[in-house]
Amino acid sequence: MDAFFTLRGAPLDELRARVAWVENIGAAGILIPDHLFTGGQAADRSDARRGSDPIVLLAAVASLSQHLKVGTSVSNIGFLHPALVIRQFAQLAVLIGGERVLAGLGAGWNRQEFEALGMPMPAFAQRMDRLEEAARLTRDLFDHGLASLEGAHVVARALPLGPLPETPPRLFLGGGSDRILDIAGRYADALDLNGTSQAGALRGPNLGLADQQRRLSTTVNGLERSVKRVKEVAATVGRSPTAVTISVLINHVVFCSESERIEQGERISTAADLAPTSLADCPYVLLGEPERMIETLRERQERFDLKAVLLMSTLPTDTAERFMAEVVTRL
Repeated sequence: MDAFFTLRGAPLDELRARVAWVENIGAAGILIPDHLFTGGQAADRSDARRGSDPIVLLAAVASLSQHLKVGTSVSNIGFLHPALVIRQFAQLAVLIGGERVLAGLGAGWNRQEFEALGMPMPAFAQRMDRLEEAARLTRDLFDHGLASLEGAHVVARALPLGPLPETPPRLFLGGGSDRILDIAGRYADALDLNGTSQAGALRGPNLGLADQQRRLSTTVNGLERSVKRVKEVAATVGRSPTAVTISVLINHVVFCSESERIEQGERISTAADLAPTSLADCPYVLLGEPERMIETLRERQERFDLKAVLLMSTLPTDTAERFMAEVVTRL
């Protein structure tokens, strides 16, 4: 099983040290989120958490490592024509090899970012329509080097992919709605499963909290159904049922004794304003001794063909190192 770490911007010396650390503990790659900012008040965002330019950071990471895979999780194609994002990934592929590049595309979900740019955030259905057209364009460009598309949101007319890598990047999507599952089945190479439609939609004034609640309310059974849908869609369009590799972002890794697992789960769920629960069936939480985590991840490998886990940059260093050494390397 592969493990990827998320990464946020830092001065070059700090970035060099972080990349070396990720390599040394045996991770497969680094993914960078794409946000102008998160949080903060609409009238004064001086306290918002500021984002970084993901492509510039990825280029720096790629230059500091000879083998780490790099990608975004995921680039917001709601702000500009997706071809302009796609060519950035193509350029990375020319520089370091497409087998190392995950071209992460997303529809955008943070209304504050749209508003800060003076742009209305389209409704969910419209954003999904645009993402599907962007994914179709990406698939054609990566597979054929040339694409034409007369979409409702995305237009490309005899557009050549430039630069043209010898090996194209892999198209990476993230999400859990039924619509995302269908798009991934038709076009994606990789999918990070984030919640399910059954766990509810992201809404309300605090989208960060809503996302936590949605994830913590998702079950392994739910992801199993999601993966089944992706495979069925892939098969209906003539792709291999295993064309899309599956990953999940692990929000919580807590090493504890068996007797403490329920208490730890209740602590996490309560902190997210949910009713106390053990979270034993939540795919985004790993609690217990290493053997318990290995058993849990092996079960998920079998149940929904889990290929990779994503780990947050905020995970404590000692926990991350122990997880890699005592869990991931044994899978």
